Amino acid sequence: MKIDEIQPQLLNEFKMVLAHHHLSHAYLFSGGFGSYEMALWLSQAIFCEQPMDALPCGHCRTCRLIEQEEFADLHLVEPDGQMIKTGQVRALSEVFSESGFEGKSKVIIIREADKMHQNAANALLKSIEEPENDTYIFLISQNENLVLPTILSRTQVIKFPKNIEYFRNTLEKNGILRTQAELLAQVTDSIEAALKIGQSSWFNEGYNKCLQEIKLLKSSPADAFLYLSALTDTFDDKERQKILFDLLIHLFYQEKWIDKIQKTFKAVKMWQANVRLESCLNYIVMESE
Repeated sequence: MKIDEIQPQLLNEFKMVLAHHHLSHAYLFSGGFGSYEMALWLSQAIFCEQPMDALPCGHCRTCRLIEQEEFADLHLVEPDGQMIKTGQVRALSEVFSESGFEGKSKVIIIREADKMHQNAANALLKSIEEPENDTYIFLISQNENLVLPTILSRTQVIKFPKNIEYFRNTLEKNGILRTQAELLAQVTDSIEAALKIGQSSWFNEGYNKCLQEIKLLKSSPADAFLYLSALTDTFDDKERQKILFDLLIHLFYQEKWIDKIQKTFKAVKMWQANVRLESCLNYIVMESE
């Protein structure tokens, strides 16, 4: 995805930030639509050998290496399995304490930051609170509501709204029906993932089951508990289960069901901590006291 096509407004805002040399040392990019691409573009701006008005040229050796995720002073952290573990974050201590290999600056990008174990998040706090002058941290999360408040309070949060029209049009150009493209644009953050899901038979079946679950929650909560097995039958692996939670959040938003939205966010954290899907869904369905 080209960042100038999917997030043109944010790109212009960051161009102004760079022009005035006001780039902060710790950001949390909330929303997956172009946030990682923006972090890479800003990394190019920091390291570029031939910047033009503080903007990256995109062609020098450094810019090319960053685009390929192979630059020595760019450090990427991703979940190991379902979690970013404490050891992964503690391993960054050398990065924070030492100079860069090719210059003074260092950039750390932590993808899916909401999957940090609490101990890992705590290990990162000191580095965020007292950053080295030439260290930049970009935390990326699909939803800031899933990130620990202690992390949120120490970073500058930038929201990356979906460019729904761009998303939907791209899916339609690739053969996805308009109604399905509209839904996929709402519940996924990656065009590649949306295309893969849109070409599968289980998605429509799963969506219809989610609609039935919402209907039962409103009319017969006891039956809603029993119907959960229908959801677990269809959403039977981790990839599908993530889509399940996204569908439920989307439908609860449509219903303006705030309690269930909050419970679903909590259930996602439980699920990421390896609580069984059935238990997470039971928590969502359970009536508030």
